[in-house]
Amino acid sequence: MTTNTLSRRIIVGVDSSANAAHAAEWAARTATDRDGTPLHLVHALNQPHGTSMVDPAASVKAAHDAAAELLAQAFRTLRMRYPKLPITTQISELGAAEMLVALSRDAELVVTGTRGHGGFTGMLLGSVSHKTAAHAHCPVVVVREEPAEAARNEIVLGVEPDQDPAPIRFAFATAAQFGAGVTAIRAWTPQFAYGGYFMMTPAVDEQHRDVEQLLKTTREEFPKVQATTKFVNDNTVTALIDASDGARLVVIGAHHHHGPLSIGAGYVVQGLLSHAHTPVAVVPIG
Repeated sequence: MTTNTLSRRIIVGVDSSANAAHAAEWAARTATDRDGTPLHLVHALNQPHGTSMVDPAASVKAAHDAAAELLAQAFRTLRMRYPKLPITTQISELGAAEMLVALSRDAELVVTGTRGHGGFTGMLLGSVSHKTAAHAHCPVVVVREEPAEAARNEIVLGVEPDQDPAPIRFAFATAAQFGAGVTAIRAWTPQFAYGGYFMMTPAVDEQHRDVEQLLKTTREEFPKVQATTKFVNDNTVTALIDASDGARLVVIGAHHHHGPLSIGAGYVVQGLLSHAHTPVAVVPIG
């Protein structure tokens, strides 16, 4: 397998939970929409260094055997639904977040659920999905439970002032692959000024010009993608959660952490991963 092929893979974490199965299904469907991007199913054993078990070798073998059967079942299920999709599998002894972050160096996308079993235990808030979103070297999509059927073939994009271009380009490129439109949302909260006597609210025209300027280059790169802008006088998390209802995907940027995996994502990312109505794509910045 060439480096170029490796870099195009979609990585998805698999365990025995229904949530992981939903994430794998979403990843396979997305890989198919992306002209058959190879799908790589991975399972983390999270083997401890050293053990007090009476027969550690037998325990490790049993864990590997169970993981192999789990991956084989996931492979068979997806192969039946997507017979032409290239699918590979891998077992890792690392922890789930450590494994996904390591594999993200040579991937196009990492997909994970928000809760799981086995190697992905504790994948709910603040754990594996948050750590992966904060540290991965490629975009991460977090699928919450069973994604609702998208009422609109739409990608929702959060655009902040001085937005890095990476999330914008990811949203437009994904929309082009899905045949979807993009709705770029700028949210702001009125600011108190002069000792709290007056409220300062940025002019809509000013916000519009700023967002249009940020989107200009990417619009020209993807001229077939229909893009609209929306300005909301509200908290960013609330605005994006509301917009996610019925959309196919929400895209947000997050500054990349280079420190320990215990560091989590920012409050906007955490809020979306906790409450968005649709899968959330977190695109690394910096």
